[in-house]
Amino acid sequence: MQPVGHREWERPFPVRYLIVGEDEDGGELLLGRCAAVEGLFTDPAPPPREVLVLRGCAPGAAAGWLGPALITGRSASGREYWWDLLDAELLAVVPHTADPTLVDVVVGAAVGAVEDFRFARDPGERFELTATWSGPEPLAVGAEVTGLLVERAGPGRLPVQLVGCELTGPLRAQLDSGYRGWPAYAELWALDDTGRVLCRVPTGLAIDRTWPSVLGGGLLDVLLSVSSDQLPGSAARAVWQQWRAGPPRQAGSWRGSGTAAKEAWQTLALYICGPGPDRSGGEYHLDGREVEDVTGLHCAIGEAVNGPGGYYGREWNGLRDCLGGGFGLVPPFTLVWHDFAVTEEELAADRDPATGLGYPEGVARELERRGVTVVRA
Repeated sequence: MQPVGHREWERPFPVRYLIVGEDEDGGELLLGRCAAVEGLFTDPAPPPREVLVLRGCAPGAAAGWLGPALITGRSASGREYWWDLLDAELLAVVPHTADPTLVDVVVGAAVGAVEDFRFARDPGERFELTATWSGPEPLAVGAEVTGLLVERAGPGRLPVQLVGCELTGPLRAQLDSGYRGWPAYAELWALDDTGRVLCRVPTGLAIDRTWPSVLGGGLLDVLLSVSSDQLPGSAARAVWQQWRAGPPRQAGSWRGSGTAAKEAWQTLALYICGPGPDRSGGEYHLDGREVEDVTGLHCAIGEAVNGPGGYYGREWNGLRDCLGGGFGLVPPFTLVWHDFAVTEEELAADRDPATGLGYPEGVARELERRGVTVVRA
């Protein structure tokens, strides 16, 4: 569905959002449009932190901050389970009580949802701890993890109010029938000043109530109940405002922002990364100064190869996907990494405990492995 044809209406304020759902055939269907949204940038309550222990691991892991990480459990039948670890830290490595040649690895983190109802029927017998920056090789492998099978509440729901809505016939028919929402997938499409889609937020359409809009003109205000983990969060507000007039024209607009704001910046960069033919060859220049964190490094890589507002992966696995094609540039090409030593020093804390490599050096080696010539200037 092309949003440009739906942004004009005879009112003294612009259409800023489209409500888009799926029809019976899975296609995109316009359900409404509105002038504003309140509550879109609300932050969910942070999940509680927990202490997990991988038991019976081979020596080699070292204490230190991991950042985003993952525990993968594998059962005897081949089933795999995943637990996302948020802001993880490897707290300690201690001798394993049953076998002094092995160790127990203690990790502190906030943990994602657990499929314990399946796990009880098909328990894991091998658990791997990996970090986003360390690539596919596990930092530790154990036969058991304590602390994982604790029942956790899912993400809460938050109120989001659509202000000044004009609903289309299909949604009005659903409401008239008594159904408070839309039975299929639904999103909120935010538009920039040109009518291009700035971001798609998978809010769903669980409607608590509707009433005549404060904007008048026969419009409605609609109160939704939205899963908190679907909202962009408060850090995204300033980034969206920055991109309202269109993608950045100058490189480095993300510099000086917090990590969450850079993540929001990357989300918007991904949305403007339209399909097109891949190119290869050429020389590209990466400015390694003022890269305050890992997310900023990936922002800099995206701009180096695809220009201001460019996207080329938001983390390690995203970078590897981009190198495989579909994101504007594929190897072979040359990347001149200016002030590489400055980047290494700035990200000195982001180091692979297994190899001792800093995150920038790990990225450079992965690029070289995939056919990119990296010049560390």
